Amino acid sequence: MELHQLQYAVEVANQKNFTRAAEKINVSQSTLSHQIAKLEDELGVKLFDRKARIVCLTQAGEDFIDQARLTLNNLEK
Repeated sequence: MELHQLQYAVEVANQKNFTRAAEKINVSQSTLSHQIAKLEDELGVKLFDRKARIVCLTQAGEDFIDQARLTLNNLEK
């Protein structure tokens, strides 16, 4: 797991959309999708339910994002 993957996951959760999240963090949508898929594979859980144009957190995703936000906030301090 890499720091940028935490940042990407949090932004997808905030935006509820991969394209908007990619634009916000200035990476391509394909890069963002690939990194989230890599993170999910590494964790062995699905973090997001991908629907037509909206992305929702799974229960595991909600738990993960809560911890990711704490981690990122602690690193900022």
